[in-house]
Amino acid sequence: MRVFGVLLIVVLIALAAVLFLQRESATSSLQAVRAIAADLREEGVAGRPFDRDLAARMASSMQLLVDHPEAIAEHSGELATIAATAASWADEAPAPSVALTVAVALRGAAGDLRGHRPGAPETALVAAQRKLDRARAALAGGPIGTSPVDAVRDRLDNLQSGQQERAREAEDEINR
Repeated sequence: MRVFGVLLIVVLIALAAVLFLQRESATSSLQAVRAIAADLREEGVAGRPFDRDLAARMASSMQLLVDHPEAIAEHSGELATIAATAASWADEAPAPSVALTVAVALRGAAGDLRGHRPGAPETALVAAQRKLDRARAALAGGPIGTSPVDAVRDRLDNLQSGQQERAREAEDEINR
């Protein structure tokens, strides 16, 4: 009986040590993800503070374009302005944050709308709608964009949107 008690104490101590080490590993992993998210910034973009009201108005105006895609071509300049504004918000936003999630979603939606061509499949419109839904959910206080992993995803999506914008601008220059 005495051996059993000593064995039980040894097992409990070993279990406590394993749990402690796993917690430390998880903590250091989360800190590494946070550091990565903070360092993923787009070059050449000047950050500015997030404006929740303007973001909501941008989402509403882009929703009208999703609902009436024939008007997208007439609003290409406005979509470029929305994308640039959202890029500046994303640069300034802490990671993770609702502001980052909204900015990245709005920038992506603007890019999808700019990429839509009349007569083409509606995949760009569907993607824009999904991003607008994500932006509105984050603005409404949904549990979106609050983890370090979400922050890394948002930062990578933002960088990808920037690359797509530069490619689209180069293509537009060639077509002129």
